Amino acid sequence: MKKNYLNLVFFYTAILLVFGALFLTGTFCDESIAAFLFTPDSTGMKVLTSLGVYPFFSVLVLLFGALFQRMQSSQLGRPAKLVICLLCLLMSLATGAIGADVFLGNDCFGSVFPVLNGNIAAISAVCLVGVYPLFFLGFKLARGVEDRLLANRIVGLIVIMLFALVTMLTLKNVFHRPRYRTVVLGYEGVGFVPWYTPFRGASGYIKTLGIDKGEFRSFPSGHSIISVSLIYIIQSVTWFFPKLRSKSILLSAAALLFGAVIMLTRMVLGAHFLSDVSAAAMLGTMLSLVHTLIQWRITEGEVSAEETAAVKVPVTMA
Repeated sequence: MKKNYLNLVFFYTAILLVFGALFLTGTFCDESIAAFLFTPDSTGMKVLTSLGVYPFFSVLVLLFGALFQRMQSSQLGRPAKLVICLLCLLMSLATGAIGADVFLGNDCFGSVFPVLNGNIAAISAVCLVGVYPLFFLGFKLARGVEDRLLANRIVGLIVIMLFALVTMLTLKNVFHRPRYRTVVLGYEGVGFVPWYTPFRGASGYIKTLGIDKGEFRSFPSGHSIISVSLIYIIQSVTWFFPKLRSKSILLSAAALLFGAVIMLTRMVLGAHFLSDVSAAAMLGTMLSLVHTLIQWRITEGEVSAEETAAVKVPVTMA
């Protein structure tokens, strides 16, 4: 088990160095790379980029379902069980609705089919068919897992995933960087801005020019953070299917390929610059390291407890 975690740490560190090199390249060459890749009307790229947000939100719902099952069968008191289970249910409902809204938004499938953007009926359909059933799948999978620390593992992963979302939104609201697809439209005062120079006056341009506020949220790339985060999220599969533990690196490599494709689509569509997607990927990879260390600590704690219990010698009366 220790070797498996060490391999993941080395793998994620290597990935972090690669993304760091891309980030440095983007810092100096963002505008020229964006101009070379820009193909805003590529339907294929729009479809691919839409798929980048689905795994993140769907896995969250599955995890809430698994945590619900663990809390239901725990030794907690009835009031505590009720509160936590209700929280899991509400969080899964909210996560599904938010994920479906993003999935059908104007930066995803809404760019291909504008009628879907903000369409309550379509959002509800996606939730009912493609998201909420995963809550019950998570519940069922958790029932077949003997790991007593599954709830701890799930909570650790959920905290990391929510931290990724909060960090992404915070940074976007600090930098207000204009997207390349907006820069090329030639609005007066809205030109190329390096990532390290926060853009001033975005709210004014939104009001006077009628530009959507989302066009000033280029740095960092939300799609990239969400998709690259799959390299650590996918490790949760091994909790439910222990036979896959030996395939941890392979699973993360497959997730990395998926994330790289989504990063490319964001640049091709002019939604982000290279520094945007690589900075997001660096954040996702750093969270992968944190997640691995947390899970390692949880596992080591269980092993230590078992070893302590094994060496205890019962005391008998003479």
